[in-house]
Amino acid sequence: ANRGPTLACALVSVAIPVGLLSSGRIGFSFFPTPEPQVLYANVSFVAGTPRASMVSFMRELEQSLSDTEQALGGELILTALTREGEVLGDNGVARQGDNLGSMMVELVSPDHRDVRNKAFIREWQRRIQPPPGIERINITEQQSGPPGKDVDIRLTGSEPQQLKEAADALSVILAGIEGVVSTDDDMTWGREQLVYSLTPYGQALGLSIESVGNQLRAAYDGRLAQIYQDKRDEIEVRVQLPRAERESLASLGNLNIRLDDGRFVPLRQVVTFTSNQGFSALRHADAQLATDVTADIDSGQTTAGVVLKAAAQELPALASRYNVRYSFEGRSVDQQETLADMRDGLIIGLLLMYAVLVWVFSSWSTPLIVMSVIPLALVGALLGHWVMGLNLTILSLFGLFGLSGIVVNNSIILVSFYQEQRQRGLAVNDALNEAVVQRLRAVMLTSLTTIGGLLPLLFETSPQAQVLIPLVTSISFGLIGTTLMIVFVVPAFYTILDDFDLTSLARERKAHREKLVAAE
Repeated sequence: ANRGPTLACALVSVAIPVGLLSSGRIGFSFFPTPEPQVLYANVSFVAGTPRASMVSFMRELEQSLSDTEQALGGELILTALTREGEVLGDNGVARQGDNLGSMMVELVSPDHRDVRNKAFIREWQRRIQPPPGIERINITEQQSGPPGKDVDIRLTGSEPQQLKEAADALSVILAGIEGVVSTDDDMTWGREQLVYSLTPYGQALGLSIESVGNQLRAAYDGRLAQIYQDKRDEIEVRVQLPRAERESLASLGNLNIRLDDGRFVPLRQVVTFTSNQGFSALRHADAQLATDVTADIDSGQTTAGVVLKAAAQELPALASRYNVRYSFEGRSVDQQETLADMRDGLIIGLLLMYAVLVWVFSSWSTPLIVMSVIPLALVGALLGHWVMGLNLTILSLFGLFGLSGIVVNNSIILVSFYQEQRQRGLAVNDALNEAVVQRLRAVMLTSLTTIGGLLPLLFETSPQAQVLIPLVTSISFGLIGTTLMIVFVVPAFYTILDDFDLTSLARERKAHREKLVAAE
């Protein structure tokens, strides 16, 4: 009798969670991972820093770690390993140098402590007093799950110095966004370098940068002269300067360069040297010089999407100022590819579901009514994430796929019984009333048994189980919402369908004409 208001309420209920999602009140985190037990603290001083200064600071870092543990209640750390002269990331890539140091800290299992990793890192960072000459202190968690960072922005350009300045500026921008714990880039400073260029006299003699470089490499790195076999060993013979001269910077002043005509000239007459700080490694992507700026975030305060959206507002100006280009990499690329695949899979799945229902019900319109409950499942699932204070994840979407099949089963139970009542000769409204009354128990039992089986996992407090809770939330709350709404929405759709059912209208007109003929 009130099908219009009923369907209007259903439409509004679908719009509310969609609004919560689009406004950012329900965030999206691509792939949440269980809280790891291992933390890495990497320390980098400027090139040329004495090793003693680095070692002294590492002792202070150990003391600040101990003070942090005591301030947070104690008994939080299982082991702490200090490396001097080396930094090691969670991807296993190590760098060495007298200006580098690192610590690997293994905490007790998250199930046996109340202090979360982000809180521990913040407290530790607050107690660290950076000494003069330090370049970077970076404390991160061990990476788990799919490779890559949630926030990973790639900068590409032609000049290494400009690229590094752009990476530093981007790190400052990311660090100023709420919820960002730490930032890093893979374009780290290296040792001091000597850069040579030809003098006008060297150019007049016909020398080139390449020819001078080849002779310098032959002098200090050696040139392979012969390879011979000594029993089972293969021996390389290299011609190079004596070790004492190779290890002395003064030898550059005494080195002679050979010209094309066979003459020799002193190196200092044909080249000039300038010094600058180089990079430990220069990386390329798609044949272009590139660096990746990454950030670790606190999932309790923000999401990768929010951070990337905030950074995207500053990136055009930064790219213009430093003449670089930018792109989003890491898990954001995987997220786009995965969501595109899931969209295609959803379309294919709905088409196959519709085809099966058309075959079962021998009708083109009835499957649409059966499948109309799928958007209603989205209402309960999204509201469930909002009530539970959870972000949507890739597992939440998996839960929505499974939920679609469950709620369609409930709708089939109701529709099948309705059609049986119509075949018995009941009118539309009487058949709908009978179907809802008779099959309410079956629909409720199907939903309640599923929800009851998932409740223990839904309220599991173990940090290691938190990754599965979004999936359970989608199914449980989606079933709650559809179970309450299916008994109202499906009958409302059927009454509207009956008004436009030409077969039904023809049948009623035929019956009316037969009554008139019988009366005459």
